[in-house]
Amino acid sequence: MDASQALRILEHRDQAVAWLRQIGIDDCETAWDLMNQIAVAGMPADLMGVLYTHLQQALPDTASADMGFCNVLRFVLGSRSPMGFACLCERDPDTLPTLLQIVSCSQQLADDLIQDPESFDLLRLTEGQPVAREVLIKELLTDIEPIVANEREAIRLMRQFRRREMMRIAFGDLVRKLPVDTTARQTSYLADAVCQAALHTAWAKVATARGPAPQEGAGIRRFVILGFGRHGGMEMNYGGQLQIAGVYEGGGRSDGARSARHQEYYDRVMQELIRVLTEDSTLGPPLAVDVSSRPGGSDGPLVISAKDAVRYYDVSGRTWERQGLVKARVVAGDVELGETLLGQLQHWVYRRYLSAAEIAEIRSLKRRIEERHDCATATAMQTVDKGIDDVEFIVQFLQLLNGAELPRVRTTNTLEAVAALEQSGCLTMQERSIFEQNYDFLRSVKHRAQSVLSSGDEQLSSQDWLRLAMHWNFTSAEQLTADINTQAAEIDKVIGHLLHDTFGDEATVDPETDLVLDPKPSPERLQQVLAPYPFRDVSGAYRDLMALATEQIPFLSPRRCRYFLASIARPLLEAIVKAPDPDATIASLARVSDSIGGKAVLWELFSVNPPTLEMYVRLCATSPYLSDILTSHPGMIDELMDSLILEKLPSRESLQQTLEDLCQGAEDQSLIIHSFKNANHLRVGVRDILQKDDVKESHRALSDIAEVCLRKVTDGEFEQLVTKHGRPMQGEGQARKPCEFIIVALGKLGGREPNYHSDLDVLFLYESDGKTQATAGSGTATSNQYFFCELGKRILKAMNHLGPTGKLFDMDRQVRPSGEHGPLAVSLDQFARYMKESADLSERQALCKARVVYGSESARATTDRIMFTALTQPPVAKDELAEIRRRRLQLEETASERNLKRMPGGTMDIEFIVQMRQMQTAQTDPDVWQTGTLDALDALAKANQLSDDDQTYLAESYRFLRRVEAGLRLMNTSARHDLPGDAPDADKLAYLLHCSSAAHVTEEVQKFTRENRVRFERLCNASSVSV
Repeated sequence: MDASQALRILEHRDQAVAWLRQIGIDDCETAWDLMNQIAVAGMPADLMGVLYTHLQQALPDTASADMGFCNVLRFVLGSRSPMGFACLCERDPDTLPTLLQIVSCSQQLADDLIQDPESFDLLRLTEGQPVAREVLIKELLTDIEPIVANEREAIRLMRQFRRREMMRIAFGDLVRKLPVDTTARQTSYLADAVCQAALHTAWAKVATARGPAPQEGAGIRRFVILGFGRHGGMEMNYGGQLQIAGVYEGGGRSDGARSARHQEYYDRVMQELIRVLTEDSTLGPPLAVDVSSRPGGSDGPLVISAKDAVRYYDVSGRTWERQGLVKARVVAGDVELGETLLGQLQHWVYRRYLSAAEIAEIRSLKRRIEERHDCATATAMQTVDKGIDDVEFIVQFLQLLNGAELPRVRTTNTLEAVAALEQSGCLTMQERSIFEQNYDFLRSVKHRAQSVLSSGDEQLSSQDWLRLAMHWNFTSAEQLTADINTQAAEIDKVIGHLLHDTFGDEATVDPETDLVLDPKPSPERLQQVLAPYPFRDVSGAYRDLMALATEQIPFLSPRRCRYFLASIARPLLEAIVKAPDPDATIASLARVSDSIGGKAVLWELFSVNPPTLEMYVRLCATSPYLSDILTSHPGMIDELMDSLILEKLPSRESLQQTLEDLCQGAEDQSLIIHSFKNANHLRVGVRDILQKDDVKESHRALSDIAEVCLRKVTDGEFEQLVTKHGRPMQGEGQARKPCEFIIVALGKLGGREPNYHSDLDVLFLYESDGKTQATAGSGTATSNQYFFCELGKRILKAMNHLGPTGKLFDMDRQVRPSGEHGPLAVSLDQFARYMKESADLSERQALCKARVVYGSESARATTDRIMFTALTQPPVAKDELAEIRRRRLQLEETASERNLKRMPGGTMDIEFIVQMRQMQTAQTDPDVWQTGTLDALDALAKANQLSDDDQTYLAESYRFLRRVEAGLRLMNTSARHDLPGDAPDADKLAYLLHCSSAAHVTEEVQKFTRENRVRFERLCNASSVSV
């Protein structure tokens, strides 16, 4: 094109459009506008002709004529001398085709070049040739050093350096067609240089603010940045992120006024480094930084000492972290520290012998590879990504399996590892060839997609794919995608063959098992595996499931914990979703399991004994009382295991011996007694949930626990008072003998039928009046009454004391042997006199459930005779029976309609029936005086005071209602005897009781209580007639 043609095109729009279309331009308006701007800028017509001639000749070979043409004109307009550039094109025919190649294939690269036109000369000078890592680092640090204190300027210089070097790398890749491995290494080296400069800048800022680094002269030599993933493997692409972790070494404090401990100091350095790398700038996009590869993953500390890192990996490291360390290398900071650390970790990464837990994780890793291998891909770009990932994944997998025996395969770079694996006999030459060639091709596609299109977007248009295809001289996008699919399929085939040879065919493994072993499942994977389970919050349920896989106690093996949890993951989840509220249940499981410690022991037990798994889930789902025992008293793994495994409830004798052994030699026994009570309530509660025992046996065990605790407290307080006042005696002179202390249990404790929260009603008695006998070292003597009243006060205080572990038991301070206004303790004579002369009907009735729980055999016998006489003398009168019935009806007036105890037909109906018959007949048939309701029903039937039908029905009813009551107490409901009024609690109660539904529980309660009231009225009337 000569000067006259150039002028005509500028003067006549129609001629310009025709010419532009002739050379392949679609956006003629933009192109013509830029041509006019060139003319306005003062370029002579002859030079314009030269420029447009060169463009016309070179455009047919470009990927995008529009992009290339317009970007060249923008570059010319932005250059220092548009005329000078046109003259250069005239002198050097290669100049414009070279520029056109760059700006027609990558808009990002074109924009960078247009913004910095002088960098084009540098590109032509360097020809995009590789630069050594050390040279890049030295050059950037030299530029940074004078301005390191000016953070903004330092960041600007780093971005400028990175932009310039990225243009050099892209030039070598796109124009000079350098191998993709060279491009990837150069990109990784550049990332190292920028990371080193960012560390230098961050270090300077922290040192200014907080003083020099800990330990004089340490400087950066005490801190290292490790690179992982493709950064570590020197395989970064244009859009790759920096996967880094910070490690420090040493102890002590910094010297500045705002001194900081090592962890704080280096943590701040790391925070500043990340900010420097990721802060937005006008000089190009920030680097993406990922620090999740650090020890502990996203939950671990931002930086860690070298010693702690080694300790973490040895104790808690997982297979995915071993896989990550395969590609770890030093990218910035103290090389010696980093190399030493990585060397120390080699024995852990490449293990010669594997535990069962590690083998399970490796097999899970293998199954994840197979799932990727089998996954159908929606787009060609997804196929590219999957093919690249698959090669890297399988190579790391083979390195893990063979690295212990074959040190030569221990390399961070995938292609180097492929070569080493083939040379070591782990791959065939054909497999190596497929991996190398196909991996190289797919990475090239990925690079082109990011550089040519400035995007890693999977949703590429057909025109985008056509432009991409032209880089490999394909005539259509379909040819490129077909080649991608073919090469990815070849990779799949090799991977399938390698996995089969390594492991053979495995039995089917539950997806829940692999979910537990998977270090980073995708959201889609979570939804897929947990979809069959009706969790409202799937992510929350997964977090709780992972909490179950983690030991909170440092010296316990997390690998073993995870392994055994994985083995029971499916039955555990199936058990959880049977609970009324699966989300709350799994959260409770996580909370309770964290407190007990030694989770692996539990999961192992559940794997061999499935019923214990069901019980544990039921406990956590429905019993806040037992759950709170476990969470409030950490480390109760042994007690829980005993509860799950032991086949019978403890006897009173064994309980007493156990508590004696625990308290032997202890100065403060209160915490021991509390722990004893909690451990044994747990044991009874677990068996209650499993419904292993009759309710009568459960009540007996709870009664025995309370008695043993009461006896131990009483013994301790008694000895302390003896030390203060001497031993109580009865009689005079040489005939004096020790005076016995007696405790009489009433109510539920007296009947050996308390629940988990029953109050303890007791009477304090002693044999006779007298004085204490002081001994050497004891204080002043006092009366027996004072001594035993003081003893009673101390017992009540100790039992009711609200300490850090709560109350031991609730004991009623108003229950007294001579009325609520009498002394706390009285002699047996005073007690007998009071019962004969002053006791009212209710006090006599209370003796139906009175039982001596503390005292010698002789004292017990004497007390029993007094109580029996008081119960039977004088015989109960007809009007007294009517009064008992009236009091029973009065008690239900203040009860809710759901109160199992006091509602019409509640357990009180049965207890009053029994007590009325006992008071009527005990004088003539003493055997009917049984303090337990169920024992008394049996005795009354045996004495023909109840029909067999009444005895059988009332016993069944009493057992059912008391079991429901026990369920309520395990649930720790605020209304201690009321059926739940809201649906969630009602459902939990039904689940706890192994009933089909809450409605079924309600129906059974109503059925029993209706019939109880019918029988109560009939038997009360019959009693009145028989008097």
